[in-house]
Amino acid sequence: MKKKLGPGAIFYILLFLILLYAPIVMMVTYSFNNSELDMGWSGFTLRWYKELFAAQDAKKAVINSLIVSCTSTAISILLGAFAAIGFHKFEFKGKNLLDSFFYIPTIVPAMLLGVSLLSLFDIMHISLSKVTIIISHVTFCMPVCFNNIRVALNGFDKSIEEAAQDLGCTQIQVITKVLLPNLVPAMLSGGLLAFTFSLEDVLTTFFVAGPKDITLSMYIFGQMKSGMKPTINALSTLLIIVTVTIGVVMQVIQNRSIAKKQVGGQHYEEKNLSLTRSIHHGVQPCGMR
Repeated sequence: MKKKLGPGAIFYILLFLILLYAPIVMMVTYSFNNSELDMGWSGFTLRWYKELFAAQDAKKAVINSLIVSCTSTAISILLGAFAAIGFHKFEFKGKNLLDSFFYIPTIVPAMLLGVSLLSLFDIMHISLSKVTIIISHVTFCMPVCFNNIRVALNGFDKSIEEAAQDLGCTQIQVITKVLLPNLVPAMLSGGLLAFTFSLEDVLTTFFVAGPKDITLSMYIFGQMKSGMKPTINALSTLLIIVTVTIGVVMQVIQNRSIAKKQVGGQHYEEKNLSLTRSIHHGVQPCGMR
């Protein structure tokens, strides 16, 4: 029998929700406030959004951020997938030690990571630009993708791979026709999470960005030095919408992936075995459902 929440538990839950969401609600509300000073409600307006969309610096920052985030996410998914599959399929000395190295960029403080990468670029005489930002973002985005895909592979039935090999499939065919189609949800969720990390990064980007390569997070940080502005509230509100949308999409992907495993059962394995047979006979396999 489930216990009901007591008054104390309800109080702490409400306190937590207020502390967590009250600042966000205030910021979103004041992004529509007609007053430049966040001291009281002066009426509804879209003025700050119009000014934001008209600002050339903001547009350039958005474009730079999209280029950096999309490119670093794509590279991170690719490298993370190949690394995870390599760890899944092969045994070698120092595997556990190398595995631990993949998580270091995610636990190292962003400032330390930025300083170390800046030193590396300086030693290698690489000029700071979008390329150095992308390289830096890949260092902490790739482990995120790697971990997501690795978890999915740990739950993958190896007997399906063995059946494909018994039917004459090569290692490349097993990877491209059996493993990768089943890893798409993990790759997408990991990629969305990596995109969010890249989009919101400030500290690491601050150290490795060129003078003309201002990203969205750096633009917000720079604008706040002169005080909180309504346009920053508007820009932050748009970023919240993007982040929430990504979170919802990730949750939908995870729920569908879980539903496939729970409902599929034997039918799921039969479709995978059918997939391997079609490969063996040179027939283009159908997508998994």
